[in-house]
Amino acid sequence: MLPQRSAVQFILTKVLACYLAVTGFVLCVFITWSYQQYQENRQHVVQQLRSSVETVIEQTPDNNDQLLASLTLGTQFFSRDFASVESFALLDEDGSIVFSWPNQAQLDATDSSLFQLLAIQNSSFTLALAFPKWPLYQVVINNLPTAMGILLLQFVLLLAVLAVVIKRGVRSGFEGFMRELSLVCLERPTPLQAHSFLGQFGEYRQILDGINRVILSLAKSREEFSNINKSLESHIKAKTAALEERNQELVDLNQQLSVIANTDALTQVYNRTRFDVLFLEYVMLARRRVTPLSLLLVDLDDFKKVNDRFGHQIGDLVLKHAAQVIQKEVGEEGVVARWGGEEFAVLLPYFDLLSAERKAESLRAVLAEAHFEEQSIQVTTSIGVAQLSSIETGPELLKRADDALYDAKGSGRNRVIIAYVEENHAQLDSDSLMEGEFIEVFDVEPVPIQDEPKASQKHSS
Repeated sequence: MLPQRSAVQFILTKVLACYLAVTGFVLCVFITWSYQQYQENRQHVVQQLRSSVETVIEQTPDNNDQLLASLTLGTQFFSRDFASVESFALLDEDGSIVFSWPNQAQLDATDSSLFQLLAIQNSSFTLALAFPKWPLYQVVINNLPTAMGILLLQFVLLLAVLAVVIKRGVRSGFEGFMRELSLVCLERPTPLQAHSFLGQFGEYRQILDGINRVILSLAKSREEFSNINKSLESHIKAKTAALEERNQELVDLNQQLSVIANTDALTQVYNRTRFDVLFLEYVMLARRRVTPLSLLLVDLDDFKKVNDRFGHQIGDLVLKHAAQVIQKEVGEEGVVARWGGEEFAVLLPYFDLLSAERKAESLRAVLAEAHFEEQSIQVTTSIGVAQLSSIETGPELLKRADDALYDAKGSGRNRVIIAYVEENHAQLDSDSLMEGEFIEVFDVEPVPIQDEPKASQKHSS
């Protein structure tokens, strides 16, 4: 198990170590450079001072007073060049002090072991130089601005090193951590593994343990939610199935109610109520599209005799089977409805009067040839035919078809009567009539031909 350390302690330790290492390196470089500068400066001062003294002695070989005056004046002008020299003196051949700098008291206070004796060429004089006992201290003091600049550069380098360490260490560790976290599968969760570098820090370990606990908790919650979701799905499916079954029952019931409401219970064709609605719709459709619309009113002849002879139950069966024959003959070309009693209405969209007459004749012939029930009962029909004209309404069409049916029954039954519309009436100028005069128009019905019971008669209204 890796030892757990504080990330803060680690960072501070590394920063301090880097700082001390860089500081030590910089100080070593600075001390070495300062010492070299000091030695070079010392040699330069020695050579300059010896050269200056030799020049002064050559200019005043026998005049000591003038020699002292020249040395005093020279040291005043070049005192800054002697900053690294603690004191110096010019000795004669007897060892007596001819000249001292900066003064006699400073010269006496200087340790004699620090003096360096230099012979003056072409002269009996000797130059004694004394340099400071701790030269490096003086060098550091003199080069303090340079040292501060170097320390500032050291701080910048330290920050750069820290930035590199953080980017390469911490960032790479957390990038790997985030990449591993993105690959976590909650269906089969596996704990995240510690990074080889960051795993030694306690804070990282605590964060990693917390994240692993969250992952396990999420996985557990996901499993619980999955179980709840499955339970809800099964419950919803059961409820949906029950609702669909109930809805289907309602649909079937609604269809049954619709059939009951719109269908005649005995004949299983449309009843009068449904026919009235469809009739108005087809009338409006024919008006809007300017298409033909014809109507057949069919009545079973002498049906009361069937009821009286065979009973009402047999009569109902005959009525039911007759409706089936009519429905089969009309098919998808029209609408069949029970008009009332033994009467049926057949609505023929897109049929003109000639086509409707043919359909009526075909229907009359089929019913006349049919044999109903075990008793082979035969019934004939009377049919009134009318086509919707452009100048009449739906009720007027019904009235003309009903009149035609009445004429068919009055003309001997078992026949088709066509109700024509008289559209070419003479136009009378009412303005030419005198006051009090009026016009009376009489409609004369033709006398039916009795000796042709099955022939079609045409009626003008």
